[in-house]
Amino acid sequence: MRTQAHDGPRHDGPRHDGPRHDGTRGAALVMTVFGTVWWLSGATALRGLAEPVALVGGPAVGVLLFTLALRRLNGVGEQAAYERAARRFHGINLIQAAAVVAVIVVANRAGALAWIPGAIAVVVGAHFLPLAPLFGMPVYRWTGGLLIGAGLAGCWIALAGGGVDTARAVVCLACAAVLWTATALLVRAAAAGGRAGPPVR
Repeated sequence: MRTQAHDGPRHDGPRHDGPRHDGTRGAALVMTVFGTVWWLSGATALRGLAEPVALVGGPAVGVLLFTLALRRLNGVGEQAAYERAARRFHGINLIQAAAVVAVIVVANRAGALAWIPGAIAVVVGAHFLPLAPLFGMPVYRWTGGLLIGAGLAGCWIALAGGGVDTARAVVCLACAAVLWTATALLVRAAAAGGRAGPPVR
């Protein structure tokens, strides 16, 4: 029986430049993008020099985290997890969308625009909670809890008579920080060689 000699080590799969974190890339990328959207919404509510600084600095942070997530994380098992959870996932997102629309409509009809940022953040945060067990992502639990906390802070501002810009700045910037932190922790765990993604079944 003949054997074939090789000039160097053989690689049967794609080569990566560093450690990867199975099954968390999609989640990290989505949280980074929406974190940047939240940030931009909050930045436009700022005044003076803070607004242009935030409008430049925020997207820079988003691009950095997006790049790190692409380099350090991967999507191993994500497609299979999505296929298993697709029906419930779509149902949760449909409820979230309907609740957000209801918040906007009711607040506009009531002339209570300052309540919109906080109430939306509560809705978005609540939608993360059932996703945690659905996708085996513990990070979604505290992410959802902190988003709800940011939303309640915005509701308190509205209740105290604060303006819509104040509520928007506080809520949106806080939500961005929460989502970006979740991504940063996933990337850090990957760099440490950990594994937090859904198991491949």
